[in-house]
Amino acid sequence: CPTRLRSALSRIALASAGIAALLVLAVAAPASAHDELLGSTPSANEKLASAPASVVLTYSAAIMPEGATVVVWDADGKDWAAGDPVIDTNTLTLPLDSGMPDAGYLVEWRVVSSDGHPISGKIPFAVGDAEPLQSVKGAPEATDDAASIVPLVVGVVVVVVVGVAVIAVVAVRRRATPPTRD
Repeated sequence: CPTRLRSALSRIALASAGIAALLVLAVAAPASAHDELLGSTPSANEKLASAPASVVLTYSAAIMPEGATVVVWDADGKDWAAGDPVIDTNTLTLPLDSGMPDAGYLVEWRVVSSDGHPISGKIPFAVGDAEPLQSVKGAPEATDDAASIVPLVVGVVVVVVVGVAVIAVVAVRRRATPPTRD
């Protein structure tokens, strides 16, 4: 019976390793092609006749609400956002304060894409005869402390697979051990 037990344990270990490898690859594969910004309103370097009521960003896939940060800077470093961004699947809308003067502005955004990686970018635009603002001196960048969740997911999957393998080994050993009679 020890040979059968070793054979069963070998099959369980091999199956567990295979499952763990497949899960790691399945989770890591989407990371090779990050989501991207498909378009925005206003668009990059657009010159608007009047101030927009909001900024709308459209992405190639759903974005996560956690960690979404968007600011709309003027040359003086004032953020014209009138609230928090609203996310609907792959679209983010940021309401803006009214009374934006004719000037250049810079949208800085950062979101967590569907694959768990943060992506970010800048969109310059202008209102009136001004030129789109390419950078803002002294303004903090739109950042977020949310790191990629992919390593966490992979870690949890590996722990679960190892836990299942340990439980299976214990169960096989209990079945293979004959009861003792005193």
